[in-house]
Amino acid sequence: GTDIMPWTKLKNIILAILVLTNVCLLSLVAGPAIQSRRQLSQAREEAIRFLRSRGVQVEEDVIPQSMELTPQVLERDLEEEARAAAALLGGTVSVRARGGGVYRYDSENGSVQFHSDGTVSAQLKPGAFPLGTDRAEECLALMKRLGCEGIIAEELENELTFRQSWRGSPLFTQQVTLVCGAEGLTAITAGRQMIGQPQEDTSRSTLSVATVVIDFINGMSALGDVCNRIDSIEPGYITAASLSGPTVLTPVWRVTTDTGAYQIDTVTGGVSRVS
Repeated sequence: GTDIMPWTKLKNIILAILVLTNVCLLSLVAGPAIQSRRQLSQAREEAIRFLRSRGVQVEEDVIPQSMELTPQVLERDLEEEARAAAALLGGTVSVRARGGGVYRYDSENGSVQFHSDGTVSAQLKPGAFPLGTDRAEECLALMKRLGCEGIIAEELENELTFRQSWRGSPLFTQQVTLVCGAEGLTAITAGRQMIGQPQEDTSRSTLSVATVVIDFINGMSALGDVCNRIDSIEPGYITAASLSGPTVLTPVWRVTTDTGAYQIDTVTGGVSRVS
């Protein structure tokens, strides 16, 4: 009977050690993630205090909580362009390679031309694309046929500016002018669109929220500018296309202040004025 107690005790000690080991392993795995989030959150709060110490007023909820957008890359997809042209133009569509990476699609309703840098233009047959009372809504529907989601950023008497978005985020550099006449939409001019699905670019990464905030203030100082208030921050993308390689999508913040609008590249921290 005397041997039983020590074994029971030993068994309990072994179980306790196993439980402790599991708890330690769990904390080793989960701990850094929780700690990292806490550190990022603290760094963001310190960055907001830094802004205020520099005389820049900002509501706390204006500063993004985290970096949601990641760098992307897009390979040109000629099949996708052909589908987009056919969907927009309707009818029987023919294609012609015009050299230099330029492809033109024609049907009885007009023509659409795509360039390797994302430039898109269209000449449309008068009356083939009538617009009703809500021109903006109908133009958005036509652009959706081209495979482009977005907003009408500006509406003038004979022109509408369409700005594309991707997964709900604005593509600041992807805008086209939609030309309207009495007979409806007559042309798409002066701009770029993104056709196809980007993939994540693992060769680049974004800075932290806190770093971007501090880089923004330092970048403004380098430009010789000052501001007293940040009114809004809109995350989105800018694109850069090479003639032969893929299109690169870089996440940026568009920052509206009391003295003007700025853009900060969230990969490099570079700041520029937005005209």
